[in-house]
Order: sequence, then structure tokens, then C-alpha cells
Amino acid sequence: MLLKDSPHSRLQAAISRGGPAGAVLACVFALWLPAAWWLGSDAMVPQAVWAIWCVACAVLLHRVRLRPLASAPAPALPPVEADSADHEIVQAIPLSICVCALPGGEILFANDAMVDLAGEPRDSLLGRALGEFCAQSHDRERLGLALATGHGFDDVELPVRRADGNVRWLSVCGRPDEFAGRAALFVVCHDITVHKQAQRSLIASEERFRVLLGALSESVVLYDAQAKVLTRNRAAEACTWLDDAHAGLPGGHAEAQLFDEQGRALSNVRHPVMRSLTDGQPQREVVIGTGRAGSPVRWLSVTTQPLFHAGASRPYAVVASYSDLTARIRAERALRASEQRYALALRGMNEGLAEWINGSEELYVSPRLSHIMGYDGGGRRMPVRDFVAGIHPADKPGWDAMMDDLLGGGHDVFQLEVRMRHADASYHWFMVRGVAQRDAAGRSTRVVGTIGDISLRKRLEQVDLAERELLARIAAGAPLADVNARLAVLVEGLLNEDSRVAVLTCGASADDSVDVVAPGLSAGFRAALARLPLPSGASAPPLVIADPEGAPGADAHRAALAEEGLNALWALPLAGPGGIALGALVICHRRPWRPGRSDENLVQRLVDIAQLALERARGERQVRELNESLERRVAERTALLEQANNELEAFSYSVSHDLRSPLRAINGFAHLLTEHAAATLDDEGRDMLQRIQRGSNRMGQLIDDILRFSRMARIDMTHADVGLDKLARSVAAELLEQYPVARITVAPLGQVSGDPAMLRQVLANLIGNALKFSVHAEQPLIELFVALQDGEPAICVRDNGVGFDPLYADRLFGVFQRMHGAEEFPGTGVGLAIVKRIVERHGGHVSVQAVPGKGATFCFTLQGFVPTEPLGGAVGETRTGT
Repeated sequence: MLLKDSPHSRLQAAISRGGPAGAVLACVFALWLPAAWWLGSDAMVPQAVWAIWCVACAVLLHRVRLRPLASAPAPALPPVEADSADHEIVQAIPLSICVCALPGGEILFANDAMVDLAGEPRDSLLGRALGEFCAQSHDRERLGLALATGHGFDDVELPVRRADGNVRWLSVCGRPDEFAGRAALFVVCHDITVHKQAQRSLIASEERFRVLLGALSESVVLYDAQAKVLTRNRAAEACTWLDDAHAGLPGGHAEAQLFDEQGRALSNVRHPVMRSLTDGQPQREVVIGTGRAGSPVRWLSVTTQPLFHAGASRPYAVVASYSDLTARIRAERALRASEQRYALALRGMNEGLAEWINGSEELYVSPRLSHIMGYDGGGRRMPVRDFVAGIHPADKPGWDAMMDDLLGGGHDVFQLEVRMRHADASYHWFMVRGVAQRDAAGRSTRVVGTIGDISLRKRLEQVDLAERELLARIAAGAPLADVNARLAVLVEGLLNEDSRVAVLTCGASADDSVDVVAPGLSAGFRAALARLPLPSGASAPPLVIADPEGAPGADAHRAALAEEGLNALWALPLAGPGGIALGALVICHRRPWRPGRSDENLVQRLVDIAQLALERARGERQVRELNESLERRVAERTALLEQANNELEAFSYSVSHDLRSPLRAINGFAHLLTEHAAATLDDEGRDMLQRIQRGSNRMGQLIDDILRFSRMARIDMTHADVGLDKLARSVAAELLEQYPVARITVAPLGQVSGDPAMLRQVLANLIGNALKFSVHAEQPLIELFVALQDGEPAICVRDNGVGFDPLYADRLFGVFQRMHGAEEFPGTGVGLAIVKRIVERHGGHVSVQAVPGKGATFCFTLQGFVPTEPLGGAVGETRTGT
């Protein structure tokens, strides 16, 4: 239903008031309205031109005198010619207009524009039904219904087929009126084919745009002028971090923050979307970070494109695409950190980088490597032949074999220690290692490696080998002369080829001669060294003569050095404990030479060993003397110990025999009194008799425990592999017969090497104590398990008995120490002392934890104990099992 004040209602009113003129105005208005809607409110100039044209058409139509419409539809008539005035006016209208008879719809008249639109002669149009031109059957039925009712219609879009077969889309308006005395329908047609094609193209474009957005992996969001989200693609809808990326925008998460690429806080106005809305410029791949407090930052790449209306200076919307760069940035940062660590590692390891492309005659040497090899610090290109020519001849075969294997495809990774010529013309030891890059055919195309100077390490290795060799000779008891000769050879090899070494050994007294060992020196020079003044004693400084000609105080040595053809001398004193002079180590050189710091450190290590050899030789005599006196004292102490053991055995026998006899008599007579005179005694007498029996029994048990305790320190231990699990279950089964209500759980314990009988005694005493002191519990529970105690695995026995005050725990392992009375809990107080002694003989210790009323836990360690399962924690956290 049309609104009362709508254009359609006003059109109907105009028709009813104005008759034919109203009908003409209605047709023109109906033609203007759809075109005006299609153009839109922003196209002001086309709207104005179109309105002026429609007004002109209305003026022309108003001049036509049309008769009132008949009250009833007339039957279909053959086409007739219109009045000349009507024909001229309708013909002059540029719109496509035809007049159809009611109710059949036969065309009575068609102007030239209609003929052009139909694409066929006017004669072929006249007399044909209007519905014949409809391309679709339901449009023919709809048009036939309108003609049958005789009502007008507005803006009916119909596809019609021209004579040439082409289909055109028309916007059709119809108004009933009278034409040439007949009831007719004035039909105004407007060709909207281009509009429909544009509309379809727009719909297809929008569909392609939606498909394209849906296929994009980036998250694409459309914002309005206030930065509110209008729509987003599927990738954006699936993003869980998009609300954080909208921090500072309407609808963004309030707790999220923005960061720039350097990690600094980013204000809301610097958000790429806000910047595009503000300055109207697109933002390309802006990196921002977003995150909440306490959570890692997510890095995003944002690209924006502002959208403008025609002629507008400010965008009405912004399209933004988001890409998650978090993984890439983290990988880049990790790579940079790795490269920095690699560079630092190379610097720390004193290594440089070298690269060679297969087929090239040069290789790249990094600045660090150039510096290591003694050249300038800058990177450079080095001829391959010069690099290979610098390898020591003795190491050249190994280098060639490695390169043949590498280029032949044998291995990709290589490592080799070689000597190469340094810039100072000497050979240094270098570690060469790297990797070969291969193509699809397996050929080596590129070799990258690191080269580090390991000369000091090799010297230290040589020193280490020399130390081991000398120590092995000393330990094997080699003669002192052999040790000194080998020491001289090793020191010569550590320094250089021009070194000659002699080892001087002082006699036992000042009158003894000096012994000189020098394999590389002549006998005459060795005799001269024995007479030369050399440093001796720990307080004497080393003697260094770098150049005999210019060295002050070298007159005594110049002649001897000149005879041997030597020019430098370095003498180090060899001293024993207390500064006792043992000899000297003399190093001579053929050229003027002064030892460096590294030479001093290396030689000093061998000097220490030489002093050890000299001390050994000096001390061997003292050792022989001490051994003789020691053997005498050991024999004396052994005899005393055997005597003490015999006396202890006699005492134990005396205790066992002499104390038991009276006890057996007391216990026997008390038993006879109980049998024969119990009835004649009163209650007090019978109680005294029972006390006598209990006291004698306890005394017997006490004697047994004392003897057992004393034997634990004297009897020899046997060593066997003992499975504590089986042993503990056996002891538990025996003791449970006396306490049927109690329950004992044994977790996996482990293996230990020890005396099975003694270990059984330990478990029996601890489990028996736990059962005895848990007898008053509602459900006595004894647990055996393994736990850590001061970092060591310990076997623990825990009960839920009466416990005791932990302040007195130290007294518990003494002989006859008890925390409870004998009337309440029987016992002699010797069992835990026995446990302590056995555990200590097995190299362990015992401890206890207790809480009054909540039980106690006894733990003991054993040397060589191996638990069955990995330990899970402290005593209070240990898992138990049956």
C-alpha cells in the first residue's frame, strides 16, 4: 500500500483532479522517478539535467487534448490512426511510447523512439499484442493481468526480445486513458539494459570481491570513518588476536597495548588505521606489536588503503590487511642472536672464517682470520696456491687426503689439525674445520670453514703428555738418571730446535759431586756446567743470560758457552721442601734468546715434576729407614691388639657364664615357689614372686644384648650381594606372627653389598621396634621405603606409634637408653645401639625423625646401596607400596 504523502499518492491525486493532463504528468513523473533513484543523491548535475528534460516533456504532453477515459473497458479494436495533434505530440516525445488497446494489449500506436527500441518497422508493430515482446512467460502473464484489469503500473522491469533476437531490459510505466475514442493504455518504456548490465557486473564484482577476500590468507577488515569495523573476511574472523590489534580503536580490547618496531609504546593516534583516516594516505607494511600485560608481544604487518567519495578530501572508509609476523620476527631475532653468538664464539675461540667457491683460484679470508695469521685486520682475497703452500710439509699429505675426500663426495664435514706458516715465518698449529655445500648432483660447490690458532693448546698437550710420561716413570721407580735424561729431551722439544737442556743434581751433602745429565751437549760442556755458579735453593732467582757479550756478570759463563757454540743461557733452581737445594735445570740456545711468559709457564710445570723426582730420590732413603722402624711398631701394636681381643673374649665368656648361673638359680627357685607355695602366699607375695621372675628374665635378656653388642665390633664381616626387598619381606613375615593386627608395606628397596646376617639384624630391630611402639594404634601400619637423606639414598622404616620428643633423639642410639618405661613397652635399650654399630661398620649412618603421638621414622644409609627405582624426594614425600 502506498503512503498517503508519497510521490505515488500525489500522482494518483493529480490524475483524479487533472484528467488527461494528470495522466501525462503521472507518466512523466513515473519515468523520472526510477532514473532519479538510479543516479543517486550524490549525482546532483545529472539529476538536474534529467529533471529539466522531464519537465519539458510534461509541458509538451500537457498540450495534448485527451478525452476522458471510458468507464468500462471497450472490446479490442483493430489499430487505428491517432488524431494528428495527438500523433504529433506523442511523436515529438523522445521517450519510447506506445499505445495499447485494452484489454487485449494490441499496439495501436508507437512513436519513432519506440520503433527504434523495437528494432523493426512500425507496421510490423501495430496490431501485435504487447505481451509478445516479453522474453519470459511469467512476464507475459503479469502484463496480461495488468491489461485485463485496466489499471496502471509503475517501474516494471521486463526483459524484451527485439526482432534481431537481442534481449533488452526495459523499465515500463503504464497509464490507462482514451486514445482515438478507445480505451487504451499509454506505455512509456525506458531502456535500462546498460543499467542492468552494470548492476549485474557490480553484483558479480562484489561476489568476486567477497570470494577474493575469503581466499586471502591475510586478515582484511573494512572500517568506517570513525574506525569502527564494518566487515571482515573469514581469515579476520578466525583471528583471536584481532581485538588486541584494535587497541585504541572502537571495539578494541581495553587491556591491550600497541608497540612500534623497536618495542616502544605506540599511542592510539599512531595506529595505521587512524593515520589513514587522519591524513588520507595509505600505509604500507607498517610493523606494530600488540599484547597484554604479562603476555608475549605479537608482531603484525599492517597495510591500509583509504576510500574516498568523488570529490571528497576525507576518506569515508579504510581497508586494512593484517599479517602475523610474530614467527618471522622471532626467527629473525633468533637468527641475529645466533649470528652474534657465533661471532662471539669465534672471537672467544680465537677462530676466523674462510670460504672457497669450487673452481675459484682465490678464497675469502675474514678479518679475524687475517689477524690470527699475523696479517692486517681487514678481510682479503688470498690465492689458493699461497694458502696451500703455507701448510707444513709433514701435514701436506693429510691435507690432500682430506680435500680429495671432500671434493669426491666422501664426507660433507671436515676437521683437521695442521701446521701453517704464520706471518712471522714460523709454523703455528691451526684447527681447520667446516662443511661443504653440494648441488643436486652431489658435487661440492662451496666450502666454508673456521680456522683457529691452537698452538698454545698443542704445547699444553705436549706438556701434559710430558708430565704424564715423567710421572709414569717416577711411579714405576725408574732411576733418577733416566728421568732426568727424558726431562731434558722433552724440554728441548717443547721450546724450539735451537734449545739444549741439562739437568744438574746435587749430592746428599755439600761434599758430594754434582751429577749432570745433558743428552744434547758435549762432555766438556757438561763438566763446565758442574763447575759454573748456578742458582740453587727455593729463594734463588732464575739466571737469564740473553746475550753473553752484553750481559753483566756473564764472564764465568762466556767461555763455556763460546766453546759449545751457544749464545744464551737460562737456569732455573730445583728445590725441595724447606728450600733444600736439589739441583738446577739449564736451557741453552744457539742464538741470543730470552724466555717469554708462556715458555716460563710451560717449563715451570716440568720443573715441578723434576723436583718431585729429586725429592723422591732423596726421600727413598728416609722411607727405607722409616719402613724398618714402622714394621717394628706395627708388630708391637698387633701383639697388643691381639692381647686386648683375647682379654675381651675372656671377659665376654665370664659375663656369659658367671652371670647366667645365679640368674638360672634365681629363676629356677622362683618357678618352684610358684608351683608349690603359690597357694599359701597372699597377693602381695605372689606379686613379689612374679617381679622376681620378670627381673631375672629381663636380666638374662640384657646379658644377651650386651654380648651381642660387644660381638658386633669384633666379629669379621662377610661381603655378599644382598637384596633388601627379599630380606625385608622375610623379616616382616616373621614379626607379623607376633602382631597379627599390624600391617607392613615394603616399597622397592634395592641392592647392597654387605653382611646378610648383620643387615637382617638391623631390619629386625627397626621393624620390631616399630611394631612394639605401634601396638596401641587403632590400625598399626609400618612402612619401608627409600628416600633421600642429605643427598644420599636411605632405607627408612616409618610407624604410626607413640613417637617421642625429637629433642632427645641423640640419646636414643646409646646403650640402655629408652624413651618409655619397661612396664609400658618391654626391652633393654640395646637394639638401636646394635643398629648404629652395624650401620657404621657398613659405611653408613642412622638418623630418626619423630613427633609425639604420631609415630617415628628411622632412616639409615649403607655404602654402595643402589635403589631399585629413581628417588622421588625427601622422607615426607616418598611414595610407599606393598
